[in-house]
Amino acid sequence: MNLIKRGRNLKNMKLEIGAGHRPTLGYIHNDTQSFDHIELVCEAWRIDLPDETLEEVIAIGVIEHFTYLQVEMVFKNVYRMLKKGKKFVFDVPDLFIWSEYLFNVLRNMPSPIEKQHVLATIYGWQRWDGDEHKSGWTKEMITEKLEKCGFSEILNGLHEFKQRPELHRDRLDRPEDAHIRILSIK
Repeated sequence: MNLIKRGRNLKNMKLEIGAGHRPTLGYIHNDTQSFDHIELVCEAWRIDLPDETLEEVIAIGVIEHFTYLQVEMVFKNVYRMLKKGKKFVFDVPDLFIWSEYLFNVLRNMPSPIEKQHVLATIYGWQRWDGDEHKSGWTKEMITEKLEKCGFSEILNGLHEFKQRPELHRDRLDRPEDAHIRILSIK
């Protein structure tokens, strides 16, 4: 495992899935792209860390980039790697609200978000390979998927995002940029 080669301590380890160009300090970073700071270059469902070793997993702006089947595989893998009682924190665009925005912009009706941003949030920004969205989520859908994969405590994670600077993204300051923020505990 290349984590040991880089001098990482497997104790108190936290993982960031899909770190991309914005790695979060204090985490082991995963991505499918081989950026300098990425320790685990692979699909998130193929991360092969030992069972019950992670203190926390985060996935900011990532889950919608997977197909529904891939999301299930990711959630099962995260559940396997997390210690009991530990957190999985992530966000996804709220498909219910973004669909309403799309309905409005396509009919030239008022919307708090301009057309290109609405389209990019639904389909991905498509700036590079992998920057497209392959799934859309409502709170009910994401809760059902997490429960199917073993998570029993699924909470609104907005407080988690607001209280922790390392999880902050600009869209948090724009309520109209509607995302479902999840805190799930193993």
